[in-house]
Amino acid sequence: MPTTPPPPIYLDWTFWAFVVAALALILSQIPPLPVLFRRAAVTLQPYDRLNATHYLGNPNVNLHVQLINTGGRAVRVSSLALELTRDDGRKMTMPAQTFSRADGTAGSFIFTPFTLELGREWVNFVSFYAVFNTADERESKRLTKDLRTDIDAKLLAQPPDANALVEADPARVAPLQAFFDAREFWAPGEYTARLMATCKPARASVVRNFRFTLFESDVQDLRERTGRYRYGFGVYLTDNKVTEVYPRIQGLA
Repeated sequence: MPTTPPPPIYLDWTFWAFVVAALALILSQIPPLPVLFRRAAVTLQPYDRLNATHYLGNPNVNLHVQLINTGGRAVRVSSLALELTRDDGRKMTMPAQTFSRADGTAGSFIFTPFTLELGREWVNFVSFYAVFNTADERESKRLTKDLRTDIDAKLLAQPPDANALVEADPARVAPLQAFFDAREFWAPGEYTARLMATCKPARASVVRNFRFTLFESDVQDLRERTGRYRYGFGVYLTDNKVTEVYPRIQGLA
């Protein structure tokens, strides 16, 4: 007796149920078509205040930065940088060097290129500063070592129960003050700033322009930090008593 051939698979409703389920799963993993055809784009938003400080006169800026991928594909953020121009025309470009997590995660991290996926954001506190050139780095390390050696020797000579601050000899402090004076960047006046995110593809790169003002009192607070160099603070010790300066960002564009 001849056998009846099975019906074609395309007539089996369970086959089509499987196909529909599989397509639904695949499509759920793909962004909507309008998003797929959207060009690569990133928005860059700084917080409305920045923190201005310095190390031996070399300016540092700490800034809360938000990057959001608003385009249709992943973007590689290659670098962040802050360019400052004083009202007398002097410029300084400071790359992003380190960052700390805005979510409160302890520690700081070296800034390295990263990929910002579609719809994701990167929000952190970023430290911008230019590293010393070779000659300045060599000189700053020599002066720091001389100061630390002098203070350490005096600490060892103290009674075990002494807890007073120890001052370095003026001969060790004066060269550090001169180093600061020669490299001081912060001055009273208005500053224009360009916050730049360099991305791949290049069309996703973005720049935000703004300005801020440092008043005479702000600069005086920053300069007074040098008065604690004689204790090692601000040179090789962290100083928790310094006055922070937080100018307001204006004219963001």
